[in-house]
Amino acid sequence: FTGASCTNCPDARIQLKTIADANPGKVITMELHPADHPLGQPIKGLSKFNFNIQDVSDIFKTIYRGYFPLGIPTAGIDRTLDGTDILIKRGSWSNIINARVSQTSPVKLTLTNTYDAAKASGIIKVNVSYTKAVSSKNYISIAVIEDNIVDAQEFLDHVDTFYSFQHVMRKLFTPASGTEILTSLSTKEAGRVYEGSFKYTVDAAWKPGNCRIVVWVHNNDADSKEVLQAEEIDLKTP
Repeated sequence: FTGASCTNCPDARIQLKTIADANPGKVITMELHPADHPLGQPIKGLSKFNFNIQDVSDIFKTIYRGYFPLGIPTAGIDRTLDGTDILIKRGSWSNIINARVSQTSPVKLTLTNTYDAAKASGIIKVNVSYTKAVSSKNYISIAVIEDNIVDAQEFLDHVDTFYSFQHVMRKLFTPASGTEILTSLSTKEAGRVYEGSFKYTVDAAWKPGNCRIVVWVHNNDADSKEVLQAEEIDLKTP
């Protein structure tokens, strides 16, 4: 969770990029700009865009309990808990992410995307393959994120009106709680495969060449929102 009016957020983005660069192919970042926090708002009189979307508020309330214990920037890391907190402070990001990427997921996730520019729509095909038995209920969530959006960002001592925003969540194509898969199975045994296709449309305000689709498989029980695996794919093939 971040914001154009958040003076500490640029440094937080650098921190996450450093962690991602040190773990190539293992870290996917999504930036959520919350209307539910004053620092998540655009800068009055300077911002051209408003990244506050209802989907972000829905995720915040559905998954993250609807409050910011330490303000922003703050992050959910695979929606795991740091003690009792699902929103994790910056000082803990590196250790928790490094611990997560060293683990083996029980899920392998493969994506295939077909985009029709003339219709500004596409189909994302999702293949979920279980490598270990999983007894929790599993859900799929799908979002589009966009890079290279130039707009105003507040810093401690100035405002950069040509700041390049990355990983901005533009839309969630599934409910905030996700879409449940393999509903008839209490246990998904090793070797079990789920395949599904999801249609999406592209808003005229987005630049498809700067967009990626992110898919994640996760729990959504009362005691666990954990992300089991995530993958991303370009919306538009270069």
